[in-house]
Amino acid sequence: MTFRDDSELGGGNISAGGGGGLGRGMVIGGGGIGTIVIGLIIYFLTGSTGGVPQQSQQGQGSGQGISAGQEQVNRDLAACKTGADANKNTTCRIKATTISLDKVWPTVLRGYQPPRGGTKIMPSDAQSINTACGVAGADTGPFYCPSDQVAVFQLDFMDRVIKKMGGTNAPFSQEYIVAHEFGHHVQTLLGDINKSQQGRGAQGGSVRVELQADCYAGVWAAHADKGEDALLKPLTQEDISGAITTAQAIGDDTIQRNAGRNVNPESFSHGTSAQRVKWFTQGYRTGAPAQCDTFSGTI
Repeated sequence: MTFRDDSELGGGNISAGGGGGLGRGMVIGGGGIGTIVIGLIIYFLTGSTGGVPQQSQQGQGSGQGISAGQEQVNRDLAACKTGADANKNTTCRIKATTISLDKVWPTVLRGYQPPRGGTKIMPSDAQSINTACGVAGADTGPFYCPSDQVAVFQLDFMDRVIKKMGGTNAPFSQEYIVAHEFGHHVQTLLGDINKSQQGRGAQGGSVRVELQADCYAGVWAAHADKGEDALLKPLTQEDISGAITTAQAIGDDTIQRNAGRNVNPESFSHGTSAQRVKWFTQGYRTGAPAQCDTFSGTI
């Protein structure tokens, strides 16, 4: 119950998943399932290959009707009017979080603009989604495509998969995941997103970009419940602890151990559990984007 019941949730560029451009690009994987994709080559730390984004083919995904799940998502979005709605429904919660993010970030970052491609929500019956970065399968996990500035979230991941991984699907934990992907949008606006290609492994650019997105999620959290017009109620220690539990569950080392594999720092893409907690906490404690410099020194 993180949102104020009487918060008004007008606006927001958000819709059911299934749209976007076709082409090649770089997907920034969030949530710990996907790695950064360069040229649409990826492997998943969970061992899954079914959800690997593939190079888009002209016409792929076109000519398909709206699924029952997409229709439900759009109905839920249309019915999402207040914070009370967001406290009851995951789709509405994602919408409310994006509205809060677009409200908070201009106060801490000069020149902030919302993602021009908006936010897409993939229902459980969706098989894939087209973006300018290619076609992503349903099990890709939350991601952000810089090419068309679109953030994508799968309802199945938010409601079920993250809990199966050892995290929590508590409201603020879901909001943390949304805020992480918007952190990649901030990096796009600042011109830092391409630093993901600078080196690999535990100290590489991919890890540094992902940890900075965690820090930016913390920055949003530090401000999202402040002020008379804040959409969120004052966050509790239970809220923050839930986000930390989720950050721990999606650390590279934890994912590899849970998959029964030896921990291999050279394959890291998002950072260890401890690092993810550290940088989210750094952002939340300081509330300052300038304190999220993961590109200098060791992390």
